[in-house]
Amino acid sequence: GPPPPLAITPSPATKVLESVSKSVGLEKWRDSVIDTSLPLILGMLYVSAGIGHFVNAQAFCDIYPPRGTWGVWYLPGSAQFHVAWTGAVEALGGAGLIFGGMKSLLGSEADDEDDNLAVNLIKPACALVLFVLTVVVTPANIYMWTHGATMGPDMGELTVSFHYARFAVQVALLSQGLFLLCLGR
Repeated sequence: GPPPPLAITPSPATKVLESVSKSVGLEKWRDSVIDTSLPLILGMLYVSAGIGHFVNAQAFCDIYPPRGTWGVWYLPGSAQFHVAWTGAVEALGGAGLIFGGMKSLLGSEADDEDDNLAVNLIKPACALVLFVLTVVVTPANIYMWTHGATMGPDMGELTVSFHYARFAVQVALLSQGLFLLCLGR
């Protein structure tokens, strides 16, 4: 038999929303925000965090889980080593997002087709690396919560609200990184 009326409704509704979006310029706004603003903002955030790993290395070492934490944490290398390499990856990955955002901001669509494949892969590759890195450094955030670790003696005791907010930031970073990765632009 014929499909139920609800199965037919989304197609015309979607077409109407799409045409309204195009007529008021929302599609162009969305593309400009996704292609430029999001990578630029995330890039600056990650570059700043990466630099922070070197400027205030001890604060990041303070939240690195020591060997044996949770009975399973046995990574080779010192806290200083892990703080340094994660800081370098954050700074370089953030710089790649900034480069990709600036390329989108300054370039035209015709330029994208003529560019080198490697140049076009910088933004999604950096998004992938930063997504994986954000997952990899999550144990430090969990360690802060489970063991009351702080980033230096001046920070004071952290409330549960701080940990919830930090978790929300981690989720936002992961979702935005995944979004940029899936977008692949």
